[in-house]
Amino acid sequence: MAKKKIKVGFIGCGGIAQFHFGHYDKLKEKAQIVAACDLRPERTQATADRFGCRQYQDYNEMFAKEKLDACYVCVQPGAHDGMEFAAIEKGINLFVQKPMSLDLKYAKKVLAGIKKQKLIGAVGLQCRYSASLPLVKNWINHKKIAMISAHRLGGFPMVWWWRIKKESGGQAIEQTIHDFDICRYLFGDVVLVQSACRRGIITNIENNDVEDCSSTILTFADGKIGTFNTGCFGPGENGINAYAQNGCKINYSIGGNYTITEPNMTITGKAGNDYGMECDETFVDVVRGALPQEELINPYSDAIKSLALVFAIDKSMHNGGMPVKPEL
Repeated sequence: MAKKKIKVGFIGCGGIAQFHFGHYDKLKEKAQIVAACDLRPERTQATADRFGCRQYQDYNEMFAKEKLDACYVCVQPGAHDGMEFAAIEKGINLFVQKPMSLDLKYAKKVLAGIKKQKLIGAVGLQCRYSASLPLVKNWINHKKIAMISAHRLGGFPMVWWWRIKKESGGQAIEQTIHDFDICRYLFGDVVLVQSACRRGIITNIENNDVEDCSSTILTFADGKIGTFNTGCFGPGENGINAYAQNGCKINYSIGGNYTITEPNMTITGKAGNDYGMECDETFVDVVRGALPQEELINPYSDAIKSLALVFAIDKSMHNGGMPVKPEL
């Protein structure tokens, strides 16, 4: 029997947590945020004012005092220092923001702990919940796709840690993981990458050592080939284009818009759902027991493959474009 309401904690109450808070405002019949942890007291105070939850600056203290059903980890990529293991030890289900770590060995240990304790682990890859994605995937599955051409101009987030490579991982890892993940979801696993990057375009941001842009060649397991260009030097736009024979092609954006072109017709559409909301609500319902775990389409166990992919891309671009196999 499903729980009526679950108790949720948050580690990190910054920008991405606000994204989830907006959804939890609408999930009060199913979930209650009872604890918030952040190194900045003004953030936990604002969260407490909003949800009536208890405040902490130390997640170990939070886990010792609270009986949580689930915990969100919403810290910058370079700040994962063991909070997942502390939650796992307490039997707490996890929702971890992407990228889950800048250390693949760390992420693998988290996954092993989730499996050992038979917990639910999800990752913030909410673009998978776009209502139009199943239709797009079905079209692709019924075509012999030859090649893929994709791009993303993501803009430059003006938070202190994003410009520091050892804290964010750089654009391909921190930002474009969403797009690479959707490529995996639509076209299958990637077995080889070759990538190049450059700097020197963005000159007005101090202490910035992340790449301005990169270009990657992707080889998929079934033989498809693709290119992906991504940069943070300009305004946001994105698109994934896949080409088959006889002029058949599809354009998809991670926001859910799509255009299918065939010899005698063109079909356009868009996602009609709030996929971020659906991502959080699905996690809540799975933790409650109201949905089977199979309904979670962003499990940690699959998201780690996208993490391995962006790590391989980063390794290639900083080693002269050498071929790299994404491996766990």
